[in-house]
Amino acid sequence: MSNKIKCIIVDDEPLARNVLVNYANQIEQLELVATCSNALEAFDHIQNSNIQLVFLDIKMPKLNGLELIESIKNPPLIVFTTAYRDFAIRAFELDAIDYLLKPISLTRFLKTVSKVNKYLCGQQFEESSNELEIHKKEVSTAIEQEFLYIKADRKVVKLNLSSIQYLESLNDKVIIHLTDREVITTQRISYLEEKLPKQHFIRIHRSFIIALNKITAFNNIMVELNGRELPIGRNYRSNALEALRDHPN
Repeated sequence: MSNKIKCIIVDDEPLARNVLVNYANQIEQLELVATCSNALEAFDHIQNSNIQLVFLDIKMPKLNGLELIESIKNPPLIVFTTAYRDFAIRAFELDAIDYLLKPISLTRFLKTVSKVNKYLCGQQFEESSNELEIHKKEVSTAIEQEFLYIKADRKVVKLNLSSIQYLESLNDKVIIHLTDREVITTQRISYLEEKLPKQHFIRIHRSFIIALNKITAFNNIMVELNGRELPIGRNYRSNALEALRDHPN
């Protein structure tokens, strides 16, 4: 394909936009026409700039990404970029060419661009029945992973992952700090770490696991989250800092 792929990036979060802009600028096949902080800006570009590809966040104020695509008669190719798994089925129904979960790695971004390039070159991206079944299973698994089940107060408690801010190991129990309350379990923090999706949670200390999209600041020795500073342990520092720097939120 001789011509570059004209694309825009749409996300209301500056850090998330910057990650994708950095990726797009490294790929010669892409011509980044504009970055948009909301869906209304994106609508104007799509209507007037001959856009071929949109990297589109879903949860945005006023008009979300799904509503934007539904409002366009003949939309360009869409790659949804989101921190939320539960929109995947709807995205496939809208014929999105890909669905990227934040934090998005450069390797995963390159794979998507390759898929787009093949599609635009005329090698239609047609999934076999087996591939479609794999997609469905992946989506079902992703939706199931939206929740964490723990033992607390002599019962099994279902926690929405999006409400978890951080986990704190204290003596023989773990305190799960949610946006609206705390839940205490006697299950070990290492066991809970295995249950949490690694693209959204990172262990920063033997006593702390944090939700990456809940942090407000960090440096080499601590993260700030919900007004509290949590230490980054020496043994966890390398992996923690890599995850923190790569995460768009």
